[in-house]
Amino acid sequence: MREADKLTSYLLEILFPVGPVSPRRMFGGVGLFHRGKMFGLILCEELYFKVGDGNRPAYEAAGEPPFSYETRKGVHTLHSYRRCPPDLLDDSETFQAWARAAMEAAAGKRV
Repeated sequence: MREADKLTSYLLEILFPVGPVSPRRMFGGVGLFHRGKMFGLILCEELYFKVGDGNRPAYEAAGEPPFSYETRKGVHTLHSYRRCPPDLLDDSETFQAWARAAMEAAAGKRV
């Protein structure tokens, strides 16, 4: 099993209590969807969550950068996704709270 598949399987396991989550391969990574809305992105063995006005300050306080990638014209940054703090993976309750906030952001709700 590839490392990305192991990470996806692990995330699906700890996200199970949050509600139905479906993975979809995209952009060379995996998108995580809840009720048809993408709230997470796994790329290069990193997890990025959807952010909005309500949960952005938590990512900024944690020092987590927005999602960015290289193009022929330079670096492109997507400020609507930020890296999930890796230490959250060791605390399932806190991780699930951040995942719920990402789901709310994806749904367009202020969290």
